[in-house]
Amino acid sequence: MKAVLVTSQVTYIPRNHLALFEELYASAAPHLAGLVLLDNLSPRLLGAAAGLCLIGCRGIAGSLARNIFELPLGRRERIFDRLGLPVIRAKTMNDPKMVDWVKSNAVDLVINVRTRCIYKSEILNAPRLGCINIHHGLLPEFRGTMCDLYALWKNRRAGFTIHVMNEKIDAGRILVRQAVSVPGEKDYLQYLAKTGREEGSVVAMLLQAAARTGALPDGIPNRCEKPIFTRNPTRDQIRLFRQAGLLL
Repeated sequence: MKAVLVTSQVTYIPRNHLALFEELYASAAPHLAGLVLLDNLSPRLLGAAAGLCLIGCRGIAGSLARNIFELPLGRRERIFDRLGLPVIRAKTMNDPKMVDWVKSNAVDLVINVRTRCIYKSEILNAPRLGCINIHHGLLPEFRGTMCDLYALWKNRRAGFTIHVMNEKIDAGRILVRQAVSVPGEKDYLQYLAKTGREEGSVVAMLLQAAARTGALPDGIPNRCEKPIFTRNPTRDQIRLFRQAGLLL
């Protein structure tokens, strides 16, 4: 079983998803085949961090800024270096060079770790078992971006879904749907930190099962009569979140 992880070079997630990678290193290292970092670093990100701070999202802003300044430490890369596995940098997984690399290295599975890259058919069909995504909401009902933040605001259970990827966003069959939050949870960064380790544990179990059976689980259909779509919140929405007691 050869699985490649794909994540963004920098994110606002605490420690740039390091908890997820540490869990996979501890529980599923034999099934890892490499790491792809999608290049999204730009001077605008520091401006975004400053803007987030100004509108009251100091926790998210601080996490983003720390992740930018700690990139030279290469914490994620060192995990793969220890395993003797490649770390590749690319603009997009749709680059023909990435498609060729996945095919030539006989990769079984590509795991998209919350990037916003929209995979096209060429890369979706390149690994033997296809591509799966970690979605930050509970499918099939909750689709779009930052679903977990809206769930905490509405006092719903927040969690993540691992689903097969196809050319439609958040539409492939559901493999795992896991709630994480506790009733009344308000600290978004603390929630994200907790979620990362759980995501790593679930992905590790999926990899172990796929290694035994040679296939992904059948899963369940990703269908809902009235799905709820969310987008990055506006300033007015953030104001409402904070008034509701959310710590951002």
